[in-house]
Amino acid sequence: MNYYERLNIARDADSTAVKRAYFAAVRSHSPDSDPEGFKAIRVAYETLSDPKKRAEYDSYFVASGGGAIASGIQSELLAARELIRENRYKQAADFLTDLNGKNPGSAEVSRLLAEVLWRMKKSGTAEKLCVELLEKNPSDSDTMVLRAKIAASQGHTTKADNFFNEAVGIDPLKAKPWTEYARFALEHQIWLVPDIFDRAMKHDPDIFRDDYYIYLAGAHDLSFGPLGLFPDENHVHYYDKFAESFVKDKNPPEMIYPFLMNMMPQLTQNEELIPFVKKVLPALENSKQRSKDDEQDFKYIRAAIVVSKLRADKQIHKVLADLTECILYETEDKDEQLSMECYIAFNLSTLRPSIKTLKNEYPECFKINQAFYLDALNEKKTDAFFEKHVAIVKKLKPTTMDNDDDDNDDDDGDYDFDTPDEIKPFVRESPKVGRNDPCPCGSGKKYKKCCG
Repeated sequence: MNYYERLNIARDADSTAVKRAYFAAVRSHSPDSDPEGFKAIRVAYETLSDPKKRAEYDSYFVASGGGAIASGIQSELLAARELIRENRYKQAADFLTDLNGKNPGSAEVSRLLAEVLWRMKKSGTAEKLCVELLEKNPSDSDTMVLRAKIAASQGHTTKADNFFNEAVGIDPLKAKPWTEYARFALEHQIWLVPDIFDRAMKHDPDIFRDDYYIYLAGAHDLSFGPLGLFPDENHVHYYDKFAESFVKDKNPPEMIYPFLMNMMPQLTQNEELIPFVKKVLPALENSKQRSKDDEQDFKYIRAAIVVSKLRADKQIHKVLADLTECILYETEDKDEQLSMECYIAFNLSTLRPSIKTLKNEYPECFKINQAFYLDALNEKKTDAFFEKHVAIVKKLKPTTMDNDDDDNDDDDGDYDFDTPDEIKPFVRESPKVGRNDPCPCGSGKKYKKCCG
């Protein structure tokens, strides 16, 4: 009995009809009165209510040549598939051997038997069955894929590569051969992946949409691995292809969440991948797999997105982006934060416009260090602000700021300024601004109502 018969619904029943039939069947086969019957109904419901599982299940009704399977063996094939799903290979092999004897012309039965024998480590017998099938029908791409997988499991990777090439050549628009070929390359011959991706997507840009995890596995392993075979523009493209499918998938494979979370520390360090991080972040935050242990990771991800935005804004000085990053990441080395604040204090005339931009355009970033920034913008407190940080430099220099290299560059994260003994008294570049004078920022407001 197939799953549709089990729930007493038509093959074209929609999701509402599937759910309604499930609840009706449970009344007759409750967990208490009929535990086995309930289990069978539950399996049928879980399969038919999931679009991916249902599509896979429905594919068993169709032979590789595209024609409908004879009605007499539909249920038998489905029963065999169910045994395979439950890893009951011996029973499946016996069942299919008997079925193959009754239906000697069915390629689907023979191929499924070959697959079971291969899973049972009887690769030689499985290979012979594949050869026989291909002699009868050289255009059977599914059997060629199985033959390639058998060769790969035996360690014959060159033969497997040749068989996969034949399979994708037989039916270049079919997703399964390309998907299996990509998986093989990712595991055994990673240098083949760029070429496989390029060839597959020339036939169909969305060739891996049903197994979109492959986009991520290929792009990530190569862009951050030792080989780095993808050109930058290509691996970013494959990240985007993954994101397109991932954000739409209401029930993504469980392996994707931990894989993505493990990747994030690397991804957030790459400026060109921040747009990808922003795309997938909402789906990760709403994942059922999210746990309290992940909260700190999410905090870092969000901080990386904010800092990336600051770094992309040419009106924001690098030191302000670095200082924001330091605070958001809650760096334990507080001297690092003080060092950057001292740099700002000794370069106020240069950095005040940038601080004002931070205040107006990025209020949340301004707020996290508001007291310091307000003091930096307050021209009436400039002298005291300057002297305060001179004292900080004198205190920090012996342990954190003593550097004999006079050629340090700010771009490397080192903020150079005079040593305490060389610091000269601060000389104001312009007269003090009174409380009721126009604000120097040009807002038109009085100083006391604006930056003051």
